[in-house]
Amino acid sequence: MKIGVQIPNNSAKPREIGLTNMGRLAEGAGADSLWVNDHLLMGEGGRSPYPFTPDGAIPWPMDLPWYESLTAASFLAATTSSCRIGTSVLILPQRHVLELAKTTAALDALSGGRFVLGIGVGWFAEEMEALGYRFETRGRRTDEMIEVLRRCWTGRPHPFEGKEIVVQEDLVFEPRPSQPNGPPILVGGMSRAALRRAALRGDGWLAFQKEELDTRQLADLLEALDNFREKAGRFNEPFSCVIRLHSSPGKAPRLPEFAVRVQELGFDELIINLPWEDLAEAEKLIGQVRAAVATDGTA
Repeated sequence: MKIGVQIPNNSAKPREIGLTNMGRLAEGAGADSLWVNDHLLMGEGGRSPYPFTPDGAIPWPMDLPWYESLTAASFLAATTSSCRIGTSVLILPQRHVLELAKTTAALDALSGGRFVLGIGVGWFAEEMEALGYRFETRGRRTDEMIEVLRRCWTGRPHPFEGKEIVVQEDLVFEPRPSQPNGPPILVGGMSRAALRRAALRGDGWLAFQKEELDTRQLADLLEALDNFREKAGRFNEPFSCVIRLHSSPGKAPRLPEFAVRVQELGFDELIINLPWEDLAEAEKLIGQVRAAVATDGTA
């Protein structure tokens, strides 16, 4: 199982510690991938419930620095050499699809084919509406955007006319991504809609857990995902199951244990948070987690 590291681009750490310093440390310690989060703006007094707290309250201050995800990913790609660079997750339906196709293709080309596009439909209605997109139709827009992104990554997209997106004929997108089919698209989310979208349209599923692992829930979701893929006739196609564990620094000592449990469930990759306040400890922890999932004496 591969081990990814979440690089905090939504805090003061990118400047206090250095975004690229964290990326190079993680890569040097053996991380397989580096991931960044995504929001373009916040809003005071929002009505949207945050999905990872019991009361729906957003757990960070509205004025927390949030460095744009693809900009942060570009910095990480430029200062590393082997790690894949991904978004976990980019809120797809609040982006302009043609601009995003260009940005992601360029990122993949310049990184030598190391970019992974993790996507979500979003939960913060105020943010999406402020950016000019309807929250109520975000699912349909997401499905159309996945189709259009893949068309654009060919360099010569066929025209497209959906309910949310229209792409005219005779467009040219160069450079194309380094990866032949474009960056892998991982669909994030824990709902059945997210599982169905991953099975029908994605190259993988990106699951989320907060603090503790609910192995029963994860096993049930993996089974449902397999059923969706089988019904779609895609069960034998390449597909990755990735899980991101939102863990506080106090949970860091348990990450090796969590990694073993995730591997036993059948996930292909685990993305972990590190205690960045202590860089030596963060570096050491990557090695401990890799060792925990090693099966033949190597990570």
